[in-house]
Amino acid sequence: MSPALRTMNDTTTGDLAAVEQIGEFQRMLPGPDWLVDLRAAALGKFNASEWPTTSEEEWRRTNLSPFEFDLYRFPRTCIEAALPPLVAPESETPLREGIAGRLEVDSGAAREVRVRDDLRDAGVVFGDLASCLGDASRTGGDRAKGAMVEAVRGAMERSLAIADNRLQYWHFAIVSNPVVLYVPAGVRIDEPFEVALAYAGDEVVYAPHLVVVLEQESSATVVRRISSTEEGEVLLVDGSELLVGDGARLHYTDLMQMNDEALVFRNDRGNVGRDGHIHRTDAALGADFVKTRYVSELTGPGADAVLNGLYFAVDEQHMDVRTVQQHRAPHTTSRAHYRGAVGDESHAIYQGLIQVDGTARGTDAYLTNKNLILGESARADSIPSLNIKTDDVRCSHGSTTGKIDPDQVFYLGTRGYSATEALRMLVEGHFEDLIRQTPESIQDELRALIIARTPEEL
Repeated sequence: MSPALRTMNDTTTGDLAAVEQIGEFQRMLPGPDWLVDLRAAALGKFNASEWPTTSEEEWRRTNLSPFEFDLYRFPRTCIEAALPPLVAPESETPLREGIAGRLEVDSGAAREVRVRDDLRDAGVVFGDLASCLGDASRTGGDRAKGAMVEAVRGAMERSLAIADNRLQYWHFAIVSNPVVLYVPAGVRIDEPFEVALAYAGDEVVYAPHLVVVLEQESSATVVRRISSTEEGEVLLVDGSELLVGDGARLHYTDLMQMNDEALVFRNDRGNVGRDGHIHRTDAALGADFVKTRYVSELTGPGADAVLNGLYFAVDEQHMDVRTVQQHRAPHTTSRAHYRGAVGDESHAIYQGLIQVDGTARGTDAYLTNKNLILGESARADSIPSLNIKTDDVRCSHGSTTGKIDPDQVFYLGTRGYSATEALRMLVEGHFEDLIRQTPESIQDELRALIIARTPEEL
């Protein structure tokens, strides 16, 4: 084990309160000194802040007051995951064809890390942070490890510095073992990296974190799946940084399918350099309560971002999704396409913002949100907006919310489809153009999850 890591002591502990005993929990967590310091700084911000309220515009339609966060605890599995050995085992089973690497995390503990040998030899670093720091053979050499650490540290410290609410501070105060992907300059990878995160427990909190760093002229594809056991009230305070260097290209898909008791809070950031490109798809197809924010920051001329999103709320689910297309450099482009569906007594909110700095001349940005209403008591709010500080731009937004067209159902009926089959076809078609833009390995899974949430009749 690397001497750069701080390890947990041998004291036997019970579960700790996730709000009142963060300090005690922090002292049990391993990590390099910079991560220990980051957690401590976040705890200071956490203690000096309050939970967001409906008096704030972003939270006006999402009320946190019914939640008793002080009842949640850090699960024993998370504490035990901090104990040595810190290095997750590598499987002797080779990766299946068409995969660049795979990481599996079970309730906070990395259980398996695999990456192709040729990519490791090229300086690619992939895995959980503890494994990457604790086993030099996994990092492609000290130079690659040093570059990875510098990039991951810088990204996390910057995100904490600009964080603006207590949930973000909470995340950074308790983050234990981030997942990292570092791709050196000029390394182009067509096959996807898979990250599978699974969680269990009741009234427990986890803080997963992902950092993807693509150096200049590199490329990669990442598919992250987040799931939970069928029962148990798991609270995720999630976060990520996606850093795309000059001329680099990232294709990222995130599928969240937690159980119907789970709560998910997510704050993600992306940064795209000169002539870089990010294509991101978020699929929220689970959990009882979801509040997410993704900020895509375009900081180099020619930077480009495509932000796609799918969400489907049923029963009494609450989903509040926010995106920010942040143009900070001239001649940048962005497109946001978010599609949702709501059934039963669920409520979905989409908040989309195009933000253009005064120096971002020549910006070309667009966002659109389309919602299907599949239940008489279901509700969908769509709130697109612009904040533009220069005249030399082309920016617009659009929004539609409506029900299934009965004429379309009738037409499909004349072609031999039952009413249920017709409804499923129309709902799937609502999302299909976004599904087709995801990696092929996840497309059928997305279709199946959408069909499973579609009612048999209206």
